[in-house]
Amino acid sequence: MTTYSAPDQALVHAAIEQVWGSMLFEAADPWPAGVPAEFETGLQAHIEIRGGWNGRLLLTCDSSVAAQIAGALLGMGPDETVDEPDVHDAVGEVLNVVGGSVKGAIGGSMTLGLPGIRASASPPSTEESLVVSWRGNPVHVQIVPDAVAS
Repeated sequence: MTTYSAPDQALVHAAIEQVWGSMLFEAADPWPAGVPAEFETGLQAHIEIRGGWNGRLLLTCDSSVAAQIAGALLGMGPDETVDEPDVHDAVGEVLNVVGGSVKGAIGGSMTLGLPGIRASASPPSTEESLVVSWRGNPVHVQIVPDAVAS
């Protein structure tokens, strides 16, 4: 069985840039170095990738940022309210498309799971994640390989 390398942050950032540009019509600029990438209450989307490389991608952001992302995806105005199920679906779909791009770039016979959403009380550390800016707010994206059995 061929084993493939884990996706790196450059690959994931390229996928995010492409997806955000085409789906959300926004840039995915890197988060400024030295600026805390924190939020109060958040959401975390997760999706599994299986095949020659096994792991998952996580996207974590503030709940208000998730609602902004959903509004952009749904073509809503800044004063329109997005229902929570639509926020979950939209953020999950954004990560799903990012995951599909990453899966395709890894190559080989890979499968992509369904996205899931859960509450997140705090952001991951910036050392553990790629952090991009969404309208001046941090969005954390993590590449999490499955634990290697010893």
